[in-house]
Amino acid sequence: MTRIARVERRSGRPRSEDADRAIIEATLELLAESGIAGTTIEGVAARAGVGKTTIYRRWKGLEDLICDAVAELKGPPPTLPGTSIRDDLLTLAEAAARGRESARNRKVYACFIGEMARYPALDAQYRESVIRPRRAVTMAALQRGIDRGELRDDLDLDVLAEIVTAPTLHWMLHNPDRSPSREQLEQFLDGVLNGVARR
Repeated sequence: MTRIARVERRSGRPRSEDADRAIIEATLELLAESGIAGTTIEGVAARAGVGKTTIYRRWKGLEDLICDAVAELKGPPPTLPGTSIRDDLLTLAEAAARGRESARNRKVYACFIGEMARYPALDAQYRESVIRPRRAVTMAALQRGIDRGELRDDLDLDVLAEIVTAPTLHWMLHNPDRSPSREQLEQFLDGVLNGVARR
């Protein structure tokens, strides 16, 4: 669940879900068109047809807004089936690839990859609010895989998490114009699991 759904209602006029959606959509459109550098509270407000105070009542600042907008593309961390480490990791890989179906969304992800290093405060907040919860789900799945005897137990969990997620992320980095198919995700995953499965 993203911050859009978590923000507490304040006294006074009730919040408008239509305004929330318009603000998020305006943010994503500006990110796709102009990148992080060209995305401002003023620009979002104008595009969404709301006042700046409407945005500031919902978000502390631009970093919060951008993080929530990109989190909307990803959706909440997935619920894993728990049937096997392969099933769990495939669910995670499909979730990682989700949200890239439209050209606009692919441009948003591309701008994040290309520009994030220039915005350390935004990068830190994005890692904390968007990446960290998903990483925790991955780590928990891997630990269950170790406990069930499916994975080697001589690798550090952080290292293992990097190993199993790297092929999908690498593919998406170098193919920003399309999402991997389920068959490709399965091939990536099976290649990795052959190396880290317990013998």
